[in-house]
Amino acid sequence: MIKRAILFGGKAIVSVLDTTDTVNEAIKIHGFSKPVATAMGKALTMTAFMSGNFKGMGNRLTVIIDGNGKGGKMVLCGDYGAKVRGYIENPKACDGEEANVSDIVGKDGALNIIKDFGLKEPYNGLSQLVNGNIDEDFAYYFTTSEQLPSAVALGVKMNGNVCQKAGGIIVQPMPNCSEEEIFVLSDIVSNFTNVGELLCKMSAQEIMDFYFAHFEISRLPDVNEKYECACSRERIEGMLVTLGKEEALSIIETQGNIEVGCEFCNKKYVFTKEDAQRLFDGD
Repeated sequence: MIKRAILFGGKAIVSVLDTTDTVNEAIKIHGFSKPVATAMGKALTMTAFMSGNFKGMGNRLTVIIDGNGKGGKMVLCGDYGAKVRGYIENPKACDGEEANVSDIVGKDGALNIIKDFGLKEPYNGLSQLVNGNIDEDFAYYFTTSEQLPSAVALGVKMNGNVCQKAGGIIVQPMPNCSEEEIFVLSDIVSNFTNVGELLCKMSAQEIMDFYFAHFEISRLPDVNEKYECACSRERIEGMLVTLGKEEALSIIETQGNIEVGCEFCNKKYVFTKEDAQRLFDGD
């Protein structure tokens, strides 16, 4: 669930997210180690936040975090309505070890945000990683690439390999926000040192009410984010068509069939010689 509200008559926007179910679905699909689940939980939360703000049905988001950490590259996608998915190169990294998020993400690399609004060219934003903790990395991205200084507090509380709570609190002052109002918001944000623990005690709605409802507040519609893959057999068939009939049949002749796996949901699609002939010949 994503709770959102406008403060001070339009001078700031606050979002409170509880992404626990989404993170647990990702863990179920990919079998993340505990440290990877924490890092991916934070990244999925930010992907949900950004795609949850889309206005158009066809809007899409791709997030690439590559900091040369032990987990390898992280790739996440978000569609309109905060439908998110993601994978990491080494899902079992640091399994059974004490490792923090920056160990998994790394600090030597960049955060790349690609937004496709259906225009001629997608928006492409790039910023250097600050410390590989994801919170500060996204805050720095918003400030430098989108000129929108933001306070980002994320948290994932694990119980073994199960996510007990995950979510985030993002506060974004608008350009017309006064220094006094920014100071007040900064003071509130300083309380969010452990969002995972906070979500164990309070719901997203309770956090919004307790910390922000005493201001001039206008609530926005909730967004029900979820882990959802966009793959389908039809999409994979479209990829096979680009190979061409001769190449596809050659692969099948060598390997017995063509098997294509989706990195986001681990679903496997198998195409036999008969499938390929139907695809190319329309029989």
